[in-house]
Amino acid sequence: MLPAIRRARRSRSHDGGPYHRRMTLEMGPDIDDVAPVRPPRKKQRRRRRRGRLVDRPRTPVELELTGFAAGGVAMGRAPDGRVAFVEFGIPGERVIAEITSEESSYIQARTVMVEEESPERVEPRCAYYGRCGGCQLQHIAYGEQLRLKTGVVREQMRRIGRFEDADIDGVLREMIGMNDPWGYRNHMRFTVRRDGDVGFMEHGTHRFLRVDHCEIALPEANRVLRNAQGRTMQTKQLTVRAGENTGESLVQPKLRWRPGRRGNVRSGQQHYHELLRGARYRVSSPAFFQVNSRQAERLIELVVARARAVSPRLVADAYSGVGTFAVALAQVVPDVVTIEASSAAGDDAEVNLAPYPNVQRVIGTVEEQLPLLNPQPDVVVVDPPRVGLDASIVETVVASDVRRMVYVSCDPATLARDLRRFVDGGFTIGEVQPIDMFPHTQHIECITTLDRAE
Repeated sequence: MLPAIRRARRSRSHDGGPYHRRMTLEMGPDIDDVAPVRPPRKKQRRRRRRGRLVDRPRTPVELELTGFAAGGVAMGRAPDGRVAFVEFGIPGERVIAEITSEESSYIQARTVMVEEESPERVEPRCAYYGRCGGCQLQHIAYGEQLRLKTGVVREQMRRIGRFEDADIDGVLREMIGMNDPWGYRNHMRFTVRRDGDVGFMEHGTHRFLRVDHCEIALPEANRVLRNAQGRTMQTKQLTVRAGENTGESLVQPKLRWRPGRRGNVRSGQQHYHELLRGARYRVSSPAFFQVNSRQAERLIELVVARARAVSPRLVADAYSGVGTFAVALAQVVPDVVTIEASSAAGDDAEVNLAPYPNVQRVIGTVEEQLPLLNPQPDVVVVDPPRVGLDASIVETVVASDVRRMVYVSCDPATLARDLRRFVDGGFTIGEVQPIDMFPHTQHIECITTLDRAE
């Protein structure tokens, strides 16, 4: 178990584990010149071949936290001048942290005592916070989370995209949050132990953590968790997907119950349905679908409005998945073409798009199929994986007659990289709109509008 963070001024401990303090205040100028874009991947505390990292008591260090890095860690400067990436800290705080790993140019550390506390620090709602790695921001007031996440987007555009501050100020909007940022997640994947206990792996370890309730999961997911807890057998994972607006659910695999301990859970479904903005979507177990239905409706609304604003004749929905955007687009533009390589998502899309004869489906990768479209689309909507767009896709769009790109991204770093490519190719950024699809976590979604320069 991770050590509880202590507040020096209040001299009391917290039993719920340490606070993860994810903030994105602007970095001080001394760190700004040398800090990498994001902290390196954390290393386990085990002996390495070079013998530098071994299990031993961790070294405490006092730090002033002045910035925040993508990935959910605050930043400071160690006494020896190295950059410090600090878990559970907030920019503006003075903390005592224990060094968890170190290299020649940086250290990684974990806050164990807060000497000077940020006014934005709040009590995490979840009893597992700090041990479960699913959330990183529950210790921060929600309004401040939105401001800090917007700051991450700004920093990545400046560092990776090499955009000037004045240009960023002109296009970056404040993040759109939720009225109620709890109980929203419609897709949960749990680990199941041999004895039937259900939970997650502890943050940064391979140790199992039994979990009886998740504060960000939909009530239906928690109902399944309660009923399955300690009752299942012969499975290592338990996946729950739920339709917030339909009441339907999908539980995989088909559960087997321990003798005399049968749970009240239907399982083994191949798909479920969800309603977004009045449209019904079928979603199969392996297919991608937004994990936050409430914010997904706002995401669809924003994407459709930005695509429709230029009165397109043909819109291409690349990485179209189950047809989340295409269904809404088909209702307001003359023609839509979708591109998707996933067979599972394609089967769902065939059902979801059947009522719309103005939609043409293309099966294959975006890299292969986008250059072959004839006629060429006026607008291209892309919602790629976290790795962003392949350079060949950017080159194809730049060389085409596409007038507008609507880029939905779940990673500000790869978004910034791709925006630089588009701008260098002759496009201009109209707007970057962050939307909080994942409250209380480090993850960030953005919708960016790009237009071909006249």
